[in-house]
Amino acid sequence: MHVVTGAFGYSGRWIAHQLLEQGVKVRTLTNAVGRDDPFDGQVEVHPLDFQDREALVESLRGADVLYNTYWVRYNHQSKNFEHDLATKNCSILFEAAKEAGVRRIVHFSVANPEKAPGWTYFVGKVASEKSLRECGISYAIVRPTVLFGGGRNILVNNIAWMLRTMPVFGVFGFGNYPIQPVHVRDVARVAIELGAGTEDVTKDVTGPETYRYKEFVKLIAKSMGRRRLILPIPPLMGWVTGRIMGVFLKDLVITRAEIRGLMQGLMASEEEPLGVISFREWIEDKGSEVGQKYHNDLKERRYSK
Repeated sequence: MHVVTGAFGYSGRWIAHQLLEQGVKVRTLTNAVGRDDPFDGQVEVHPLDFQDREALVESLRGADVLYNTYWVRYNHQSKNFEHDLATKNCSILFEAAKEAGVRRIVHFSVANPEKAPGWTYFVGKVASEKSLRECGISYAIVRPTVLFGGGRNILVNNIAWMLRTMPVFGVFGFGNYPIQPVHVRDVARVAIELGAGTEDVTKDVTGPETYRYKEFVKLIAKSMGRRRLILPIPPLMGWVTGRIMGVFLKDLVITRAEIRGLMQGLMASEEEPLGVISFREWIEDKGSEVGQKYHNDLKERRYSK
């Protein structure tokens, strides 16, 4: 039996799907509210409650592998999202897994977290990795870059939506920084392969193609059959524009950390790509579908406390 945190979410959903295809019994720990069950009851559901240590341990007991996809994208007080709190919760989860006798943890981090000192999102990722390495349980740390595919493509979908609805698209700076998208199914496959191992490892998980960001945007526009003026803009202007759009969309469109990480090339890796699915082929096939509707990330993220 394997446990997946957030199997009704994005990356966790595809891990659970692939495990079920392999005939593995799957349990999910979730605190999400109002999400659909894509597994028709095949996945056993337990609450993800970091305050109830005893129940958390029991929900993990008997598991061979724990796949931890839990994290928060941003600090948002009204939603009770805080990177510091997420870091603490990850540590609680790791210790509970150890007490429950879980053999191995596969933990989702992010590419290049140590290259962004001072940004709470990345600092929290580094701290969570450290707590896992020190808790004394077999582990694999998975560091994806930018995910695409599998239905919930927030970045790609919302870029496409903007390209559909606006005559001009601004890229931060000159857009010459690299981005290396990886399909969510590739990430799930690699996570499961690492879950079967025994060696303590940390792996970047990237796709087979690397683009300059402005080329990435142009490829999306071309695949949609849209011709758009793509202009360089100062990062601060881009962030302010995102904040203004967020007021009307009732969403947090982009964060400063995401802009900085993108411009510093943190969404690409020098490691050998482990993904095999081509973004170019995928977007050329899905171009008529992506961006038809804005994906409101903040609205979807509803959790029980």
